[in-house]
Amino acid sequence: MTAETLDRLLTTLAVRLHACSVCRIQHGWGLAFSAFDAITIHFVLAGQGSLRVGTGPVLPFTVRSALAVPARQPHVLGGLEAGVRLVRADAHCSMLGDGLVSFTAGDGSRDVLMLCGMVSASHTGALGLFEFLRAPLIQDFSADQHLSPVFDLMLAEVTKPGLGTQAMTEVLMKQCLIALLRQHLLRDGADSPLFTALQHPRLARAVLAILDQPAAPHTVGSLADLAGMSRASFAGHFSNAFQQGPIDFVQKVRLRIAARLLATTDLPLKVVAQTVGYAGTASFTRAFTRTYGDEPMAYRRLDGSVAAQPGETPSI
Repeated sequence: MTAETLDRLLTTLAVRLHACSVCRIQHGWGLAFSAFDAITIHFVLAGQGSLRVGTGPVLPFTVRSALAVPARQPHVLGGLEAGVRLVRADAHCSMLGDGLVSFTAGDGSRDVLMLCGMVSASHTGALGLFEFLRAPLIQDFSADQHLSPVFDLMLAEVTKPGLGTQAMTEVLMKQCLIALLRQHLLRDGADSPLFTALQHPRLARAVLAILDQPAAPHTVGSLADLAGMSRASFAGHFSNAFQQGPIDFVQKVRLRIAARLLATTDLPLKVVAQTVGYAGTASFTRAFTRTYGDEPMAYRRLDGSVAAQPGETPSI
């Protein structure tokens, strides 16, 4: 997978990462989390320990690491050796400040300190590809000189939370999430579980054509031709791989790009609609509103950093 292809994928896989909690774990203790209908990301600001997802293996982590936990799987953080005292996270929580929740295992010592967030439960902003994440991802950024200051800023924010802490930490966490995905994809490429579907080279040709030219008049037939497959075979393989039809995927790509243009530019609505392949603003507005819950201009009035993902309402 080329760097150009990775760039297209990362650009289109825009997701909302909600800062939601801080975890403090004393040595000799562990925090047990129930399964969430969302991908959980933990950023390790101090200490070291282990992660276990479901009945999977024990995975070590250290300071300045990012841990991505798949949706709908329980997990345990902290000490996992014999004799460790495990506590349920939801039974040991309190409000920390500015919308953040604190989960504590032990006496409140911060032997292990984490800032935690969640990716949208529907993952729709990621075109559904995050649904392929079945195993945790762990990336150690301790040797990354560019991200070290980002972790330091997150630590400063959660040490003394105040007005704007949630907004600030979400921006910082998003930088680390992008770095996590970039490192993972550069290392694993099309073998990444995030892009299992792209291991099929014929489907990959069609998907990359959609990402490269979202406004093109794509049809099942034209995409099948690019893939070198019959219409029926292409539609069946695509639906099995992505859990959605090819034209649904085209629409998601178009609307994801439109949402980004609305949030980050002042392009006229007509230009945004035409840029992503809609002949007029009326049909674009109907499609956008069905997906995002707001008309395009109402969505634009939201700050780009808090614009809702499809199916969500703004949390700030």
